[in-house]
Amino acid sequence: MTFEASALWLLKRLTGLQVHWLYELRADATDGGSPHGGAAEVCYHQFRDVAGFDGLPEDQARSIAGHTGRSPRRLLREGGRIHALEAGGRIVSQLNVQFGAFDVSTPIPLRFSLPAEAFFVSFLYTPESERGRGHAQALVRHACEMLFREGYGRAYCHVRSTNIASRRAFRRAGWRPAGIIVATTSGRLVATPGTRRRGFGVTRLKPAAEPFGSGP
Repeated sequence: MTFEASALWLLKRLTGLQVHWLYELRADATDGGSPHGGAAEVCYHQFRDVAGFDGLPEDQARSIAGHTGRSPRRLLREGGRIHALEAGGRIVSQLNVQFGAFDVSTPIPLRFSLPAEAFFVSFLYTPESERGRGHAQALVRHACEMLFREGYGRAYCHVRSTNIASRRAFRRAGWRPAGIIVATTSGRLVATPGTRRRGFGVTRLKPAAEPFGSGP
């Protein structure tokens, strides 16, 4: 994988092409075990609406809001969710979950459209001081298992091809490659092999400056 990542990094430098891997985790690939050993001091949070998020202590809400990629209240109003892991009164890992059709900013501005039984995991973040303790892996596993119990059958995420650490972590957790998103650094969507047969739609978003339809 290191050689592959190095080759893709060189490809990006020479041609302007950038590659993201789409990973999939199926509900039948999880074992339902306790990801954090059932430690009493660990607390998992799932926020499904603004009222729940606003009930957080101010320092925890501020910590989460700094790493959701957009306003957490906007994300929740649009139907997304926020999962967080608390330990010792601190937020030690967090992630977003989205459903249906939504916009992403990497590798370029795109619209993803998911099948009804799928969800998308993004903005996984662990503070530097908390890394190496298994918090992120535990949170991803817990969040996915909660959603699988609700009846969802597939989870997706996308990872930059040169991010070896994240790719290895997802593979160790049972996620498998499901497709590739190839784009240029100038903003053109080149190809999305493997995504369509899974019902995972990927389309380029038009920049705001481009005319779209007949409206103002």
